[in-house]
Amino acid sequence: MKINGATVVPVSNIRRIRPVTDDDRARITERYDQIEDAAKFQLQIEFADKSTKLTAESLDDLRGQGVALVNIGNETYVPAVNIKLAEPFTKEDAEKVKGKDYTLSHTFRSRVETSAGTLLSTATADQVITRREKAIESNAKPEGKQDGKKAAGPKAPAA
Repeated sequence: MKINGATVVPVSNIRRIRPVTDDDRARITERYDQIEDAAKFQLQIEFADKSTKLTAESLDDLRGQGVALVNIGNETYVPAVNIKLAEPFTKEDAEKVKGKDYTLSHTFRSRVETSAGTLLSTATADQVITRREKAIESNAKPEGKQDGKKAAGPKAPAA
């Protein structure tokens, strides 16, 4: 996937993508004096090593590059091909996490295993997998063939 005009990143290394908010832009402007126009940043991409990169591309721009994205809740997107498993996140799981000095800011309903790490989701496990399948299916349809009909291919010669 190409970001910021020239940088190419492997989709399999993307942990999650989320839109940059106005609050994020204010923090960016405060923190980095050299960033003159924080408004140009549309997304923040987090990688498997938890490093991040700001991009000027939108979600539609990434989809236009052929990257099927799944909203796993709270405006958090994951490349569909990276999702390996989704399972329920139970109250018992939440209690275990709270016991380790973590604060859960949302009501999480599933744990999503990706090729770039584990994420918690406010969507149910069924919703995550259904969204994944739908994203992959809609991304696989060739241009102009969105009606579900197969494209005519060459016929095999008669024997």
